[in-house]
Amino acid sequence: MVSVCPGCRRAIPGDSVYCPYCGRGIKPSAWSTHVSVAGALLIVATAASLIFLILSIQALLNIYSWYPPLVAQTWIVYDQMLTIFTFTGSLFGVFAAIFSLTRRSYRWAMTFAVLCTISGGNAWIISLILPHSNVVQSFLYYFLPLLAPSMIGTILIFFRKAEFNDNSKK
Repeated sequence: MVSVCPGCRRAIPGDSVYCPYCGRGIKPSAWSTHVSVAGALLIVATAASLIFLILSIQALLNIYSWYPPLVAQTWIVYDQMLTIFTFTGSLFGVFAAIFSLTRRSYRWAMTFAVLCTISGGNAWIISLILPHSNVVQSFLYYFLPLLAPSMIGTILIFFRKAEFNDNSKK
């Protein structure tokens, strides 16, 4: 039985695990674990973004009961930005994880992974410029859960374009 490689569109034997012409993995057993690990890391970044989203919404709702009005007016801008960046990070992270784990579209997986990484980076930057910020706490509480997993996942996806189903357009 002869089939067609989705990467180079050449005829290949039906029992091929890899395309003999372009080297693309045809069967799921040929896929590397890199894209699966990237999807798992994006799920971690998404879960962390959701946790921070809930905490920042709670902070926005209670900020005037926690602080005096002048202090609250200073902090509310940072809490609003954290809420926006954690919301976008969780939204983009979900889509990046779905596209990378299903290996449907390399372009969309990379787009959402990069946007998730940018959102995590923006949240980390906001944590660095908060009043009374601490570099060590910012690194532990924002960089490691929000930025590092999405950045590593994006890098892992970047080098595995051949594993995605839309590889016909090189």
